[in-house]
Amino acid sequence: MASFPFPSDWPFNVQGVRNEVDRLLDRVWHLGLSTAPLDGQDWAPCLDLFEEADRYIVRAELPGMAAEDVSVEMLGQTLSIRGFKAEPARASEKPGAVGAGESQAACRKLRGECRYGSFARKIELPGPVSESGVSATCRNGVLDVTIPKAQSSLGKTVKVSAG
Repeated sequence: MASFPFPSDWPFNVQGVRNEVDRLLDRVWHLGLSTAPLDGQDWAPCLDLFEEADRYIVRAELPGMAAEDVSVEMLGQTLSIRGFKAEPARASEKPGAVGAGESQAACRKLRGECRYGSFARKIELPGPVSESGVSATCRNGVLDVTIPKAQSSLGKTVKVSAG
């Protein structure tokens, strides 16, 4: 951000305002530009939506999460993904963990950017789907949900006859 000279007699601290705006924008960025705080959720995973000829694929980033921590529901054209990401135990699961016999008080968090707690995302798919064929896999913190399109939405080529 460029620095501009401001009169020293302004009634407020311009740098303080700038720092506060930067902090708020940083918070919005890390929440994935979602409405999660308004929905009572702790965080919101990023989603991508892909379309192939016969299906939609929704990919969600869920770092550090296993399949059993996530639930997927399909209702009509709306896909719901919910889950809970627990914060790792303080001493034994963090980098530079405190060794046996040492005080856990020696470990303190200096910065916290990782997101923990509950989340829920809903995404409306652009066309009719077949709920019965939905499948989901979670590998290496990436959830892939495959949703087949309804047969009526696949289209049909009609041969035109002369006559």
